[in-house]
Amino acid sequence: METGQNVQQLPKAEIAAPATPRNLLFGSLIFLFVTSAFYLFSAGYKKVAETQVQNLDNEIQDTVASLSKDEVQKVLTLDAEIKKLRTLLPNHVYMSRAFQFLETNTSPKIAFSSLNFDTTTNILQLSGTAPSLTDVSLQAAAFKQAPDVRDVVIRDIGIGRDGRAYTFKLDVFVLKSLILAQ
Repeated sequence: METGQNVQQLPKAEIAAPATPRNLLFGSLIFLFVTSAFYLFSAGYKKVAETQVQNLDNEIQDTVASLSKDEVQKVLTLDAEIKKLRTLLPNHVYMSRAFQFLETNTSPKIAFSSLNFDTTTNILQLSGTAPSLTDVSLQAAAFKQAPDVRDVVIRDIGIGRDGRAYTFKLDVFVLKSLILAQ
């Protein structure tokens, strides 16, 4: 019995070959060579680094041996003085900045006769004379508008010896920034 059916044959699908021992051996050898090269590079770098450290240590020892005790003491003293200056300079008071402030903010009608500055309270105490009480008031207002001034207090107002001018005292409360280096 023959049937008239044509049977078509399907193409054979290729199945990937499983990892062969030869491929596994080849991959392992490549990994071994890469790790060996990395190890040799690291070991060589370690030797180079140790040699450089030893050379620097020898150079330091030679320099120390060549210095006398007097020279070492002078260097240590200089280092200590530099460290002290680093702490002192930021807190150094520059009174020239206060004079510049007075020159900029003082009315031409006002004459100051004395100045005292208390660095602990940051109060600039001024004594002066003015032709009128209005001028004293305007001077206090001018100081108060300055950015480095917190407050101004007028006190001890009186009439001068000649009877034409008024004497007064001003307490100007300033910020530390007025007299410190910037």
